Amino acid sequence: MCCGVSLISYRVGSLRGKPKEKLGKEYPNTIFIICLLSDSFQKHPTAMSINKDQEKIIENFDWSQLPLERLKLLQSQISQAINLKMQDLQLTENTANLNENYGYKVSVAKVFPHSLNNCRTSLSDYQKCVFMTSLGGKNFVDSKRLEACIKWISKNFKGCVVLVSDSIYRLTMEVRQGIKGNEAWLEAIRAGEEFVNENGLLFEQYSESCQFEFRMASEIGKRSDFNIYYEELQNLYQKNESFQTMVNSFAQKYLNRGEEVVTEQLGELRQKYLATTYLLEESALFTCLAKEGWLAFVYPGSIKTFEEISEGLHPEVPEALKQMIWVSLRLKKRNAKSGNENENN
Repeated sequence: MCCGVSLISYRVGSLRGKPKEKLGKEYPNTIFIICLLSDSFQKHPTAMSINKDQEKIIENFDWSQLPLERLKLLQSQISQAINLKMQDLQLTENTANLNENYGYKVSVAKVFPHSLNNCRTSLSDYQKCVFMTSLGGKNFVDSKRLEACIKWISKNFKGCVVLVSDSIYRLTMEVRQGIKGNEAWLEAIRAGEEFVNENGLLFEQYSESCQFEFRMASEIGKRSDFNIYYEELQNLYQKNESFQTMVNSFAQKYLNRGEEVVTEQLGELRQKYLATTYLLEESALFTCLAKEGWLAFVYPGSIKTFEEISEGLHPEVPEALKQMIWVSLRLKKRNAKSGNENENN
């Protein structure tokens, strides 16, 4: 007596048109096992006609008739079939969960200076912007959040520089992960390249209405004007009390923004140095871009430092930086079923 998957797997085609009463004689104790294991066979007309009897026959089958090796083989094949079914079920559940994620709606939260009261009308006067990134931040890791921002920019600007903050990310890596020196630099550069590679097509999808251009902070940092602006901002931090207070306030928030600082490896002075350096380098980057005529800076969130600078509260900063327009975006998670929007910035 031959019984098992191998027999039926290559004879399924020969079952067409055979009366079900003959099947048991030609394929004793076999077809009924396969009917339970193979979805494709269950859809066969012959198999469907005997579906009602399957469970009863399986239950009454004398498994002791089969050799031990055959039973082990069947056990293995059934286990594999069960695993596949469980994987399919998990995939179905995951797909259902994905379908419930309806993305985000983006709107303007604040625009600085406040003199731009009618922000929607006034922003239309600026045809290009800088979209500043924060590597590792949730709005740049979550593709749905990122796409919502890209979509909003494409509707409001004709050109956009995507500033990939790779070089300054090295400072965050030292603060959060304790990675230092050249290792931190290489990891930060890699993270920037990874961001571009992973999201390039996403930006390209909206390139018909807005021309997106990636600019790496590490490349801008090689320019002579960057060094000039950075030194100017450093001197300003050391000599101007108002500016120093603002930078220190940023540094404290930077170090306390809900992410663990590697305190056992970094002393308090080192932490403060890294945080202030982050802001001063970022400000020098912005000044370089503003000097080129990129005046509208867009960011999904609020950064008080640049809001104050845009408002004109720190007239001592470089002239190009004083011309900056700061646009803070608000993200709201959408639920298509209910139509509700929950703020999730």
